[in-house]
Amino acid sequence: MVVAAPATSDVPVASEVPVVLDAPDAPDAPDAPDVNVGLVGFGVAGRQHAEALAGVRGFRVAAVVEANAGLTTGSLRRLPSWEVLLADPGINLVGLCLPPGGRAALALEALKAGKAVLLEAPPALSEGEVDLMVATAEQVGRPIGVMLQHRHRLPEAVRAADWSAPSVTATLEVSRFRPPAHFHRAGWRSDPASALGGTAAHLAVHYVDLACQLLGAPSGVWTAPLREVRRGIDTRVTGVVEFVSGATLSFTATSEAAASSERLRVLGPDHSLSVDNGTVSARIGDAEGVWPTLRGPSLRRLVYQDMAEAMRSGGRPRRSDLEGARAVTRILRALRA
Repeated sequence: MVVAAPATSDVPVASEVPVVLDAPDAPDAPDAPDVNVGLVGFGVAGRQHAEALAGVRGFRVAAVVEANAGLTTGSLRRLPSWEVLLADPGINLVGLCLPPGGRAALALEALKAGKAVLLEAPPALSEGEVDLMVATAEQVGRPIGVMLQHRHRLPEAVRAADWSAPSVTATLEVSRFRPPAHFHRAGWRSDPASALGGTAAHLAVHYVDLACQLLGAPSGVWTAPLREVRRGIDTRVTGVVEFVSGATLSFTATSEAAASSERLRVLGPDHSLSVDNGTVSARIGDAEGVWPTLRGPSLRRLVYQDMAEAMRSGGRPRRSDLEGARAVTRILRALRA
């Protein structure tokens, strides 16, 4: 089946080679201004955000909004409603840890209320939502970012190399077991309009985004027949993405296999990259390097530090900018179509 993408819308491993590329960002960033975070949603993602910020200087989880009375927020202050959070002048960054469907409308409200916004992944249902949120953020002068934390695995030398060429070929494999009941455990997971999909949108999104950071804008997506737990909620996706540059990415994402794996390999004529379960190795010209696996909390902390710097400078987040998620949003939209 051919689906046309919318036209618009923590010890280092030593390298055997003496020349080593620059290291990725360290987990400890320079002093940040006081950032008081209001988390909206305290399921798995919300708790991960809180864990990443626990005890970090310059940051505080000021409050949580969670509609499910059965979910406890522990010692964190719980607000009765979204409206109360928006009216709180002490909260200057809102972390939207909610399903994708309807999240853009809340982001717009938060931006217009003078808050910076950090979206969970996947950040939007469409490029149109990305356009609207980015434009509103520019209009009100508040940054908007996305929790695609694996971007922080890539060293600057890797990001600076030219990967957008017709001769570049990439492969991606993502496998993490989820029983069918997982997609029914929360009502939104089985609703395509709210969830945006299944395995591709919620397990493979991070590494697909990582590939897009290097390969650029996609021009088309081809898929084999999807396996689905119900219509619109995939459990296995296999296909090929072609990029505007002519580079290609072949990918498989499954929640049906017992093995856990996240492997991205990008091959160019003069350089290559491998991200294997978080460990990065690369060859750029004659230089080679291997970088250690940063754990989840450290990566999420880097995203918040990126947001804090944008709040301080008045610019966009350096790596976590929402505009940078346009490519992965286009691919997920094409898969859903």
